[in-house]
Amino acid sequence: MFNPKKTDLGSAPTVEPIRSGSTSTNGSASSYSAPSSAGSGSSFSTYDRSTPTNHSIVDERLTMRGDLESDGDVLVKGKVIGNIRCKLLIIDADALVEGGIECDELVVRGRTKGTIQAIKVRLEKSAIVDSEICHQSFSAEEGAKIKGALKYMEEMPVSKRHVEAKAA
Repeated sequence: MFNPKKTDLGSAPTVEPIRSGSTSTNGSASSYSAPSSAGSGSSFSTYDRSTPTNHSIVDERLTMRGDLESDGDVLVKGKVIGNIRCKLLIIDADALVEGGIECDELVVRGRTKGTIQAIKVRLEKSAIVDSEICHQSFSAEEGAKIKGALKYMEEMPVSKRHVEAKAA
């Protein structure tokens, strides 16, 4: 196993995270506890690496071309040129999605261009939307820019994702 030499950093203190739980043979801990707020010292939140995450992130340095499907949540910080299907989609302030969006819940802080089909849609003040929006619940903050159409749907069409889940 690679074991780097420790170098003397002078008077700079070395900060080690507080680790709890069992430690494996390679020295990594199975869980990590850190203060949830500075100064309180008594409140801790625990991050457990063994717990699977249910979200995906399109990084701000990434431009993805093609369709994206997830059974969980998706946070877009970069660019997606293609269709997205997921449960919760968050399009961050400097992000762009060009293509169809199909999700249960959508939060837009950035830019979209294409068709949106979601049960719940929320546009924040930095949103720039050039889309037809089919929704059951819609809200927009003052400052959000919308070019397109809003269509209320009493019942959302059954998505391909839900049809495939029932067939399996």
